[in-house]
Formats: sequence, C-alpha cells, structure tokens
Amino acid sequence: MDNYLTIIKRYLQGDVSASERELLQEWLNEDEGNKILFKKEVKEWYASANEQSVDSELAYINFINKIDKNKTKKLILGRFQKVMKYAAILVCVLLGGYYYATVNTSILKKSPNVAESEFLVDDTKIKIIQADGSVIYMDFDGKKEVVSTDGNLLGTKKQNQFVVQPDKNKEALLEYVEVVIPKGKLFQLVLSDSTKVWLNAGSSLRFPQNFVASEENRVVYLEGEAFFDVTKNKRKPFIVKTKEVDVQVLGTRFNVSSYVEDKEVKTTLVEGGVLVKDQKNTISGVQLEPNDQAVFNKNVKILSKKKVNTSLYTSWMDKKILLQNESFSDVLTRIERAYDVTIICHNDRLNNTRFTGEFDVENIEEILKIFSETLKFTYEINKNTIVIHQE
Repeated sequence: MDNYLTIIKRYLQGDVSASERELLQEWLNEDEGNKILFKKEVKEWYASANEQSVDSELAYINFINKIDKNKTKKLILGRFQKVMKYAAILVCVLLGGYYYATVNTSILKKSPNVAESEFLVDDTKIKIIQADGSVIYMDFDGKKEVVSTDGNLLGTKKQNQFVVQPDKNKEALLEYVEVVIPKGKLFQLVLSDSTKVWLNAGSSLRFPQNFVASEENRVVYLEGEAFFDVTKNKRKPFIVKTKEVDVQVLGTRFNVSSYVEDKEVKTTLVEGGVLVKDQKNTISGVQLEPNDQAVFNKNVKILSKKKVNTSLYTSWMDKKILLQNESFSDVLTRIERAYDVTIICHNDRLNNTRFTGEFDVENIEEILKIFSETLKFTYEINKNTIVIHQE
C-alpha cells in the first residue's frame, strides 16, 4: 500500500515514470477502494499546496482516459516526435484571475489568450515556469500569445519557436523565466536581446524576460543541451551557466551539452570565440576558437580542449543522429532522449562496441533493426520500453 501512495505522490508532483503510471493504472483497476484512495490523495495534495480545489472524480477519469487512449498508438516517431505517454499529470494551477476551474463539473473555463492545458498537465507539452513560480503548459502546435500571471504578455509561440516579449513595465527588474522541453522534442527560443537558442530534448533554460541595463552580464542557466546564436553586445557579455561550467561570450554560435546524467560537459564552438571555466574557478579557463571543444570531466574536475567536427555535436538540430566512434551505451542514451523511450540492455557484449554512422529515419524500429542485424542481437518492444536480450 505504501508503495502505491508513493507512486500517487510522484504522479501528482510530475516525477513519475511511464512504468509507474502503468502500475498505478493496474492498481486502480483492481479494486474500487483503490479508486477512492486515489481521489482522496488528489484532494489532500491540492489542499496541502493551498491550490484551487479540484474535482477528484474528473482527475481519475482523465488519468484513465489518457492511458487508454495512448494504448492504441504505435511506437512510431515522426522526426523526433515524442512517443505518447500513458498518463497525463493532472495539476491544477491557479494563475491570477485568468485561469479557473469549475468545481464539480467537467467544464474548464479559461482566458482565450493564455496557453492551453493549464489544468490537464501533460509531460508531452512545453512547460513555462514564471518568476512567481506559476506554471503554464503549451502545446507544440499552433500560434499562441502567452500571458503572465500579472496580465502582461510573456511572449508569442509560433509552431516550434517562442519569442520572448520584453516587459517595458519591468525594465529595471531582473525576473527569470524557465522553459522546459520534454524528451523527444526540439524547440527554439528567441530571447529579448534577439539571441536565438535551440533546446534539445529533455532540456531546460532559465533566462530573464528583460536583460536589465544595470546588470553587467546577460546570464542564462542551462540544464541539458542547447545551441546558442548570441546577439553581439561588447558592453554586456552573454554567460551560459551550467552546474559545472560557465561559458562566456560576446556574440557567437556554439553548442553546450550538460545533461545531469552525463559524465562530461561539452562546449563546442562553431563561430566566434568563447571562454569556458569551471563554476568554482578552481582551474584555469579555456579559450576556444572555431572547431574547438572544451570538455569538463565531472568526476576528476578536469577541463580540456580538443579539435572536433562540429557537425557531430550540432546535427541534433537537423533531427539527425551522427555517431563517431561512440560506445553502444552512449548511443542508447542518445536514442532514449531523442525518442523518449527506455532501453534496457541485458547483452554485456555490446557495451564495448563502438559505432560511426548517421541516422535520419522517422521510425525507431528502423534504427533497432539496423543495430540488431549488425550486432546480431534480439530485442522486444513493450510500449515505450525496449529490452535487448542476452545472447
């Protein structure tokens, strides 16, 4: 019982895995008492968070309907389109006077100007965390104006691009906004200084809505991977901060890969010049020229530099996977991010195999077929989990 209560809490917090969602659905279908407990936990969670009341019956129906609907879909990705998840995370966010839910009915009323899905949270959507902590969820399709909780225009989304709107009423205030991109998706931001940022799957960027004149630098915070095309401003350097390194530029084009689970942080320079240094300033910084890559090893805390083929590290923007002498385990990690699947490999022989090649296909099964025929292994797909068998 305690295990299921933990899964419910993780589900409400938006931190539940696909396998846990499926396990939760099976548990809910087993017994009427389980459904009652689920609804009770939903109500108590929102009450403890001082959120607007939520219809727990509607929460249960949406959870079940979302899973049942996605069971009919195949594991097919259209050019890095995300594999559909089995459950939407239901969170009701109170956003000033703009968003509200009608309690005890299934009708959700909202302002026509705001982003969709404020109430039925789905981790296939773009997540925007505002300066006050309020959250907006956006679909990838269509054009929308996104309004902040204080009623000002935050920006406009056009297909896979979000253009940030500077807030003239708050020109002197340094307020950060965070955009979170789900796995299996790519997205572009245009910041208020016209800097363009391409975010890779499973990445997030914190940035100011306004780059305040009184600040010496333009500072953003990255988790995951992004390509930056920075608008030049000699008087105000642009700094990308990750948990391990700072990348300082004036105006240039470069890629930073800083996923939490990776052992290294890689900064690859395409054009211009950048300075890379560790966050604690314990080691000398590295100045990069075009085609240089700075590599920070998280374990030994060493920052090194080497020449690279930059296309290998920027191909993800063209929805391609380029490999050059990469280990099988690293390849699987990249496929998991790009297609939002979980791959379990029970074949130890494959771990030491290295690959060079290029993939530009729409179906993950085609990639698996190529690998399996080359390396002579078998696999099976169970929804969004792929298991590679032992020999």
